[in-house]
Amino acid sequence: MPVKEKTWTVLDIIKWGTTYLSEKGFDEARLTTELLLAAALDTKRFDLYVKHDQPLKKGELEKFKVLLKRRLAHEPVQYILGKTNFYSIELKIDRRALIPRPETEILAESVIGHCRSFLSQKDEIRVLDVGTGSGCIAIAVAKFVKNSVVAAIDQSENALELARENAEAAVPDKKITFEKADIFRLDRNIFEKAFDIIVSNPPYVSDSDFSSLAPEIRQFEPATAVTDGSDGQTFFRKLTEIAPMLLRDGGWVFVETGFGQAKHVEELFLDHGGCETAVKKDLSGIDRVVRARFFR
Repeated sequence: MPVKEKTWTVLDIIKWGTTYLSEKGFDEARLTTELLLAAALDTKRFDLYVKHDQPLKKGELEKFKVLLKRRLAHEPVQYILGKTNFYSIELKIDRRALIPRPETEILAESVIGHCRSFLSQKDEIRVLDVGTGSGCIAIAVAKFVKNSVVAAIDQSENALELARENAEAAVPDKKITFEKADIFRLDRNIFEKAFDIIVSNPPYVSDSDFSSLAPEIRQFEPATAVTDGSDGQTFFRKLTEIAPMLLRDGGWVFVETGFGQAKHVEELFLDHGGCETAVKKDLSGIDRVVRARFFR
């Protein structure tokens, strides 16, 4: 007599998946299970509990298994789902670009707040996003600073393609100029006017620290968006060089920094023409964002 296959309900999967992922050492096991299951069922995560006793169809169960296997291989949940949320904006995300982090929301928030507080009387606020990746910072500024004119550059054409897709979906009424450019070979002539603000979340992980990062980062995210292959300071030094060339007189640079880097970056800016520096902490109390004003 054939053995009857087990019928799995939504709640069964949530309980089993949470236990299984926890035993395998994955953080946020329940959240991950719920997100993957919601994707497999093509529903919202919060609707799972309305359907808690709903049995899964064979195809739905198979789809969940495929998604779970990807996570067990340490692929980030955001890449598996193909989307992420940044500053209340849903963005498409895949291996073409770094996954936006909550820390980078602090950077975007700092720029947006500065624009509203100090530059609100200007007819237009010109912002340059260096190393735009998914376009998250450029899009947030364009969306929440009404008089902003935003340009974004990246050395990766693949990342720029993703950023353009995100901009078209998130801010179709705001034109963001995307250009392929390497700040180490930057031509001033690609920009018509000077900028009020340069913002960047550069690759700041040192080469020696890169090997100790989680496999989710090392194996899946673009390495050139994570590490400079050197001491983690290469891009900060270059930003001090290009700031006077690209900024209007008295313009500002805003950067995200890694753990323990903020003080050194602040000193670097001060030693190379910057002034009026300030540091902002992230939600964990870590010095995260450094800003400095530059005069020509």
